[in-house]
Amino acid sequence: MFSSHFQNNVQNIAPFLPFTADLASIEQQQINQTYDIYAGHLQKRELAIEYLQNTRGLSDEIINRFQLGFADKSVCEQFRDIDNPVAFRGMLQRTGVIGPKGHMIFLGSVIIPIKQNGNVVGGVGRRVSDVVRLTSTPHPFHLIDDEALFNADCLSDKPNCVVLCKSPIEALIALGQGIEKVISLVGNVDFTEAHAKLLKSHNVKLVKVAFNQSSYYLQKLSAIAQVLKRYRIRCKVVDLTDWQDINALCLYDPSGKLLHQRIRQAQFYGGH
Repeated sequence: MFSSHFQNNVQNIAPFLPFTADLASIEQQQINQTYDIYAGHLQKRELAIEYLQNTRGLSDEIINRFQLGFADKSVCEQFRDIDNPVAFRGMLQRTGVIGPKGHMIFLGSVIIPIKQNGNVVGGVGRRVSDVVRLTSTPHPFHLIDDEALFNADCLSDKPNCVVLCKSPIEALIALGQGIEKVISLVGNVDFTEAHAKLLKSHNVKLVKVAFNQSSYYLQKLSAIAQVLKRYRIRCKVVDLTDWQDINALCLYDPSGKLLHQRIRQAQFYGGH
């Protein structure tokens, strides 16, 4: 069942805007509204809510604040009355919402929008439904801007320190534990010079990397530390074991005390 807080915060979805502006503005308007539709469909799927609240421990407040959504076949019903369906379909393909063969990449997925300055620039999905082929990727994503980070808008406050997670779902879990200055990578996109420049431009001086410490992520950590060092941004490592990420830690300790403790006690990465 949905709490009254969740139900009262679900907004009616506005009709798609007419084609009255330049192409870039039209596409941004339409993709924003497509993600509004995803958010509206989330409330209809108890499976998706159960995944977010029980498996991931996310509150109604976090679900609403970041406008998490869900895509099923009924989403297509929202698109049938659009004035220019051919142009709209082309926009969805260009922006990655549907694949080249016309399939919805997020079908059966809980969806986390990636935003910059209030506009959607991509999305990350987690399959929770068996309506898709078993061969479909369990973590679909797309980005209009390859340099985007999840929750990058928190940088507008020019924080001295940010926590970097490996995925938006872990960043959401950290946010749910009151850690506001947290960002994450998106999909399989690595941390780049552009990301470091973005942090530097917002006066970030310290990044605490909260990856699990498997050999795979230790390699990524080393590469991130090297990029940060070139921009004179210090790097600390949050003590997570090779099997334990933020999600596992918070499932073990739902109070969040261990997570806060480990973030406070992060140690400088070698060479910093």
